[in-house]
Amino acid sequence: MAAPSAPAPVAEAREIGRLTFTAAEITRFAAAFDPQPAHLAGPHNAGAPVASGWHVVCAWMGFFVRSHEGAEAEALPGDHPAVISPVGVGFGLKDLKWLEPVPAGTRLVFFTQVEEARASGSRPGWQILRRCNSARTEAGQLVMSFTLSHLAPMVSAEISEP
Repeated sequence: MAAPSAPAPVAEAREIGRLTFTAAEITRFAAAFDPQPAHLAGPHNAGAPVASGWHVVCAWMGFFVRSHEGAEAEALPGDHPAVISPVGVGFGLKDLKWLEPVPAGTRLVFFTQVEEARASGSRPGWQILRRCNSARTEAGQLVMSFTLSHLAPMVSAEISEP
């Protein structure tokens, strides 16, 4: 079984993924979850459809979860918190901002950054993290940002045998 490590260090923002928002994908997402005219292709939309802010946040979430999959978890027992819930349990988002539109054809780069980390006082082996998260165009223009607080498993760099 793994011995818990120290809480995650405060670090620089790290890239977790890139995605080009196509007109077809923007329209598909909008039709299912945010059917406002600006997000739907059609004659009412003079230019290319614009991605829903929720689409941008969902894309971030997919990259965030996939960025926590890895070989380290494969070496852990199946009931370890890092295997069951690699990113942990969210306490909620704060200060969600959609700062610029994301028209079809835009490629975004998604980031996460640990701003604060501390061991959980009530759950051994877990930590409480506060992260600053964002999406930027490849040219560096900030289009979305928010803060996430969550309970996450601490993962040891060294796995010991029982």
